[in-house]
Amino acid sequence: MNKLSLYILFVVAGLALAACSVERNNPISKAYHNTSARYNGYFLAKEKLRLLEEILQEQMAYDYNLALPIYPSIDSATAKAFAADLEDIVKKASFPIQYHKNSKWIDDCYVLIGKVRYYQLNFADAARTFKYVNSISKDNSTRHEAHIWLMRSFMMMEEMENAQAVSDYLRKERLNRENARELYLARAHYNRLLGDTAAVIENLTLSLRNFKKKDDLARARFSLAMLLQATEQDKEAYQQYSKILRRNPPYDLGFFSRLYMGQVAEVGNSNDIERIAGYYRKMLKDGKNTEYRDKIFYEMAQFELRQNNHGKALEHLNTSLRTPGTIPNQKAYSYLLAGAIYFDLNKYNPAQAYYDSAVQVLPQQAANYEAVSERRNILTEFTFNYNTIQTQDSLQRIGRLPEAERVAFVTQLVQAEEERRQQEMARLQEQAQFAERQASSINQNQNNATGIGTATNTGGVWYFDNPTAMASARSEFNRRWGDRPLQDNWRLRLRGESSAQEQVAQQQQTTEEPTAAAESPEDRIASQVQTYLQNVPVTAAALQESDKQVEESMFNLANIYAQKLQDHAKAAETYEQLLQRFPKTEHAAESYYSLYLLYSKTDDERKTAYYNKIKQQFPNSTFAQLVDDPDFMSKNAADNILAHQLYDTAFKYYEQQDYQNAADQLAQLSRQYPLNDIKDKVAYLGVLITARTDKPEVLQEQLYGFIADYPSSPLKAKADQLLLVYNELAQKNQLRQEAPSAAAAAVQEQQPPRSLTPEERINAEMALATASAAQISPQPIQQPQAAETESTASTTENTANPVVPAPATAAQAPAEAVQPDTVQQPAATPAATNPGTEPQVPAPAAAAEPVEATAPEPAIDPLEYVMEQDTAYYFVLVYPADAPAFKDIDLRYDKYNNTYYKKQNLEATVAAFTEGQAMLTLSSFDDYKEAQSFNIKQKAPQAPVGRIRGVSFTTFVISAANYQRLLEKKDLEAYLTFLENNN
Repeated sequence: MNKLSLYILFVVAGLALAACSVERNNPISKAYHNTSARYNGYFLAKEKLRLLEEILQEQMAYDYNLALPIYPSIDSATAKAFAADLEDIVKKASFPIQYHKNSKWIDDCYVLIGKVRYYQLNFADAARTFKYVNSISKDNSTRHEAHIWLMRSFMMMEEMENAQAVSDYLRKERLNRENARELYLARAHYNRLLGDTAAVIENLTLSLRNFKKKDDLARARFSLAMLLQATEQDKEAYQQYSKILRRNPPYDLGFFSRLYMGQVAEVGNSNDIERIAGYYRKMLKDGKNTEYRDKIFYEMAQFELRQNNHGKALEHLNTSLRTPGTIPNQKAYSYLLAGAIYFDLNKYNPAQAYYDSAVQVLPQQAANYEAVSERRNILTEFTFNYNTIQTQDSLQRIGRLPEAERVAFVTQLVQAEEERRQQEMARLQEQAQFAERQASSINQNQNNATGIGTATNTGGVWYFDNPTAMASARSEFNRRWGDRPLQDNWRLRLRGESSAQEQVAQQQQTTEEPTAAAESPEDRIASQVQTYLQNVPVTAAALQESDKQVEESMFNLANIYAQKLQDHAKAAETYEQLLQRFPKTEHAAESYYSLYLLYSKTDDERKTAYYNKIKQQFPNSTFAQLVDDPDFMSKNAADNILAHQLYDTAFKYYEQQDYQNAADQLAQLSRQYPLNDIKDKVAYLGVLITARTDKPEVLQEQLYGFIADYPSSPLKAKADQLLLVYNELAQKNQLRQEAPSAAAAAVQEQQPPRSLTPEERINAEMALATASAAQISPQPIQQPQAAETESTASTTENTANPVVPAPATAAQAPAEAVQPDTVQQPAATPAATNPGTEPQVPAPAAAAEPVEATAPEPAIDPLEYVMEQDTAYYFVLVYPADAPAFKDIDLRYDKYNNTYYKKQNLEATVAAFTEGQAMLTLSSFDDYKEAQSFNIKQKAPQAPVGRIRGVSFTTFVISAANYQRLLEKKDLEAYLTFLENNN
C-alpha cells in the first residue's frame, strides 16, 4: 500500500469516527450507536434479567391445591438474594443511555431499569420509570410493554383504580402477540386480586393462544382448569387437563392434571366409579408418586365425597394425615376437608378439633386463613357452651341421686378411668421394651458383622424411614439426656443450669418418687372420688349456680346457631328449650325477638305468638320497637349521636359547677332520646349532680336506684363505692341535713393551687362527691386551669370507660365514672383516713369566706364550625332520598372501597339528613389530605357517583367535630360556605 492510499484510508477513518459522534444524526452515526447500544448494553442486560426471571420461576414452590399464581412471588428475601445481579443489570442498561443517547434502544433500556426497580420492590420508582418511557418512546411496542409493567406496579402498590385506568387505555391500542399475552395475564392477576373469578377465567382463556413456551402455556392452562373446576364447569376443566397431558408437560403438572381429571370426569354408573377408583390405586403403587401419596389419598377422599360416602372419605383423610409428603400445606387441606365434612354433618365437636388443627398448620398469609380461623373460633365457642350444658346436666343428675348411690356411681367412674390408665401405661411400657430389644438386636448383629460398636448402617434403608433405628436412637438419647422437650438450644439450656438448681431438681425428684410409690391404687381412687364429688352440685346454691351456667350457655348456643352457623331449625329449637326450662330468664325478650325473626323467614304462624308476647311483656323495650319498625336501629343511630352531644354539654356544665344547666341538659336528653345507648352514664352523672345539690336522702335513693337499674354497667363499682362511703358517714352521724348552698358548693369545688396529675384529680373528684353528702367539707381544693381540666376529663374517659362510642367521637364521662377500680377512701374526715384518731371538725362550708363574683365571659356558640386539626375526617354525600340513581348507594360504596381502598377499612352508613335528603358517611380517614383526595376521585367513572347525571348531590370532607355540629344544626349551605371561606 503506497503512501497515498494510506493517507486516504486515515482520512476516511477519521471522517467515519467524526460521523459517529452522538451530536450527529447521519445514517452512519445512527447505525453505529444503534449497534453498540443494542449489543454492548441492552442485549447483555436483557439476557441477564431473563435468566434471573427463569431462576425465580424455578424456585417457586407451588401449592397445587389452588390455581397457580399468575406471577412468581417476590419479597424482601428475593430482592436481597438478587441484589448484586439486579444492580449489574442497571449498570449494563445505563451504558447505552450514557454513551449512545441518539440510539433507538434508549427507551428499551429504561424499560429494563424499570423492571429491575420492580424486582427490587421499589414500585414507586418503577412506576415513574415506566411513565417516563411512555413520554419519550416513539415505538408502540415499547410503550405498550411499559404500560403493562406500570399496571403491575400499581397493583403491587394496591392502587387498583390506577391499574384499571391503564388497562382501559390499552383496550384502545393494537398490541403485538407478546404484549397481548402479558396484558391478559396482568388483567387476570388484577381480577384475581378483586376476587372476580369469571373475569380471571376470561382473561386466562384469551392469553392461551399467545404463548410460545409450552411450559408457560401448561402452567396457565392448569390454573384455568383449576378455576373451571372450582366453578363447577367440569366438562371444560376436563378438556383443559387433557390438553395439558397431550403436550408432554413437566412431571408435577402432568401428575396433578391426571389426578384432577378423576374429579371432573363424568361418573354415570358403577363401572365408571370402579374405573376411577382403580386409577387412584394404580397411582398409589407407582414408585414415582411416593412423595405425592398424601395428596392421592386426599383426592380419593374428594372422590368418595362426590358419592356421599362420608365414612370412606374420612378414612382416606386420616390416612392422608398419617402419610408423609412434600406438597406444601397438604395437611392443612386434609384437616380442613375433614372439618368441613363433620361441619356439614352437624357434628360440631369433631369439626372444631379438625379446624383447630388446620389453623395450626395453615400459613397466616393463605387467602382463606381468616375464614378458617373465624370458623375455628365459632366452633370453639360452640363446643364450650355445648360441653358446659352437657357437663352441668350430668353433674345435676348425679347430684340428685341419694348420697350412697352418688358415691357408688362416682367410684365406679373413677375405677374405670384407673383401669384405662393402667392399660395405657402397660401398653407404653411394652412398646418401650420392644424397642429396646429391637435396638439391642440390631446393635449386636452389626457388632458381629463389622466389629464397630455404633450402628451406622441400617441395611440400605434411609435412617428416618427405619422406625427401629429411630426408637433405638430415642432410647439412647433419653438414657443420656433425659426426656427433654423439642426446643432450640437445648444443650445450652442444660449447660446454663446452676449446680444448685440441679440439686434442687434432684431433691424434688427423690422427694416425689417415694410419695408416688407409697400411694396405693386404692388411695388414689379414693382421693379422685373426693375430688369429683366436690364438683357435684348438691346444695341449693350450687344447683342455682349450675342452672345459671346452663341458662347462659343455652342462650349463647342459640345465638351461635342463628347468627354464625345459620342453622335456623336448631336455633329455634334451642331458644324454645331455653324458654321452657327457664321461663323467667333475663334473655326472654331477646329470645322472643329472635324466634319472631326465625319464624318470619319461613312465614310460620308462630311468629304472631311471639310478636304478642314482646308487645305484652316488654312494651317499652327496643325489641318492641324493632318488631314494628325493622329500621329502628339505623334510625336511632343518628339520635344517639345527638344524645352524646347533649351529654357532653351536660358534663361541661358539671365541670363548670353550673349544676342547674347540667341537670337541664340531662333532662332534655332523656326526654328527647329515651332510647339512647348511654343511659347508665346519664343516670350516674345525675347522681353526681345530686351529691352536690340535694339532700343526702335523695342521693342515697338515687344510688340504690342506679345499682338496681344498671347491674351490669361498668359504673356500678363506682356507685357501690359512693354508697359505701355514704353509709359510713351516716353511721357516724356526719351527714349534712340540708342541701348545700351555691356558695358552699363553689368553695367545695376549689382545688389546690398546684397542677394535679390525672390520678390525683380523679381521687379529688371522688372525695368531693362523697364529702358533699357530709356535714363537714374537705380541705379547700382549688380548681386547676380549665385547659388541664378538659384534657384530664377527656383522657380518662377515652381510656377507662368501655361505653360504645358514637360514629364521630365518644361522649365523655365524669371523672368519677372512669376512675380505676381501686378507689381510694375519700378524705372526708381524718377518721375516714385514720380510724384510730379523733375526728377534727373544721369550719362548716357555709361559714367559708364568700367567693368574689366576677363578670361572666361572653357566651361562645358551642356549635360554631372550627377549622382545626382533628383525629378523624369523614367523606359525606348528601343526595335526594327518593332518587333512583342512589338506590343501594351504601352497598356500591362498600364494593368500591373493598376494591380501591381496602387498607383504609372505610365503613359506609346512610341516615336521613333533612326532609327529602339523605346522607351517606364514610368513616374514617386519619388525614385530611387523604380524605380530600378521595373526594376528588369521586368524579372518576369508577366511583359510584361518577356517572350520575341529572340529579343534584353534594360531596365534601368534614372533621369529626364539625360533623357532630352539622348533624345538630342541619345547615348544609352554612357549612359549605364555611368550607369555601377557609380553603
